[in-house]
Amino acid sequence: MTNYKITLFLLLSLGFFSCDSKIKSNTKIVETENTKTMISDPVPEVEEKNQYADTISINYLENKKLLEILKLVPESTMGSWEWSKKEREKTVEFIEKNNFIVDTTEMYNTIKYIQPNTIGIQVVDGFWTLSIYQFDENDFFVVTNDMVGDGNDIQTFNFINNKLTPTKMINWFGEFYTNLLLNNSTDCIQLLEENLLTFEYDFSDENMVEISSWLLNKNEADHCLKGNSINYKLNKSKRTFEVTKIHWKENTTE
Repeated sequence: MTNYKITLFLLLSLGFFSCDSKIKSNTKIVETENTKTMISDPVPEVEEKNQYADTISINYLENKKLLEILKLVPESTMGSWEWSKKEREKTVEFIEKNNFIVDTTEMYNTIKYIQPNTIGIQVVDGFWTLSIYQFDENDFFVVTNDMVGDGNDIQTFNFINNKLTPTKMINWFGEFYTNLLLNNSTDCIQLLEENLLTFEYDFSDENMVEISSWLLNKNEADHCLKGNSINYKLNKSKRTFEVTKIHWKENTTE
């Protein structure tokens, strides 16, 4: 009888120990799984955004002179934005090797067009242009225009034998408004002066320059002005620009 009790006690003990081991084993598995979960890297919820990138083809040889001058114009011509001389040199060097650039800034420093005599760049809150006019093989007239909300910042240079020298805008087009005047009365002069900021400068043609107002119109100003637009043509032999046409230009933005 005693042996039977001992045997029964041992069997119950072994059963209890086996169950306890399973419970502990399950607990350990759970703990192990929890530990794995805790140390695993969380997967962040990232909002997918399309990164802007635009490949712009630029033939270096066709635009070589313009790109050479781009490296040399002073940073003062870019008063409303920044493009350092070093950055420009890197850009031109890349174009020389690859005949293209990859733009990754959609609204800042984006080349909108380039041709042998002019380049137009979209900047933060405006537009910037560099244009060149050739008088002779190593003699160019250079003009930059930094266009922002409060008007045009135009700077002019001579580029002779690879040397860039500042000149005065007034020597070239500074008195265009006197050519527009039909009536030299005080009221007419005042009308023109009040609208000087409405004049836009188009230097995109290699032989022509157009200066026109987007606000002045014939109905309101023909008693004072010959027109709201004046065209100049490049005269290479005289190294200057001559007036070829004054007319009323329709405002196509209205």
